Amino acid sequence: SGYPVRIASEVKGFDAVAAVGPKDARRLERNVVLAVAAAREAWKDAGVEKVDPARAGILIGSAIGGVMGVLEQNDVLRERGHTRVSPWFLPNVLVDSASGQVAIDLRLRGPNYAPVSACATGSHAVGEAAEVIRRGDADVVLAGGTEACMHPVILAGFCAMRGLVAEEEDPTRASRPFDATRAGFVMGEGACVLVVEELERARARGARVYAEVLGYGGSNDAHHMAQPDPESIGVTEMMRGALERTGIDPARVGYINAHGTSTPQGDL
Repeated sequence: SGYPVRIASEVKGFDAVAAVGPKDARRLERNVVLAVAAAREAWKDAGVEKVDPARAGILIGSAIGGVMGVLEQNDVLRERGHTRVSPWFLPNVLVDSASGQVAIDLRLRGPNYAPVSACATGSHAVGEAAEVIRRGDADVVLAGGTEACMHPVILAGFCAMRGLVAEEEDPTRASRPFDATRAGFVMGEGACVLVVEELERARARGARVYAEVLGYGGSNDAHHMAQPDPESIGVTEMMRGALERTGIDPARVGYINAHGTSTPQGDL
């Protein structure tokens, strides 16, 4: 292909027809279909059977949403004319198409929107879901992120930024954050959705609780659109804010989920 990158992480064997049916498999963007499949699995695993649909929200974000649809329909426009552009094009390329389609699929009418914050999108979705519940707007929220944007122009953009691992033939060694020989991240696709629920409600129905969201903080570097602040001021302020809200001693923190892009700038 001429690209220096030869490795990507695809959801192999994913059956879109089985996930959403033949009609929606044809007209929905892949990131939306992946989100619907993940949301169904999360909802089933959580065992939520009795909930007021108006009290169940959805916060599923994406960095660039249905960009694949934009690129594909632009090709249709150039090659076949404006009358051949799909009527499903605009509704499906919106970043909140995934959260909207999950709402339709599960018949949930609570708060519904899509956080958009690049690599932090999924984390923001979970944090904001907890805040939605804390302020009393919902009892249960499906929260997470979805992405499917493996297209030549997106790949070219990341190559131009020198962010992707290149000239690496072994997929098992390609992504190696914090390693002295790190050489960039591996582009991929997928969706992850969690069920965030008011704690006492979850306990009362005997739910299996995987974790508790004790605190949530937000910030930004105000430094550069693609490079983290080397001083990590924004990240530090965010973590400090979350800890202060919960009264947790920083010494008790046993794990930090790092950005970890396998680059010197991203491995902070």
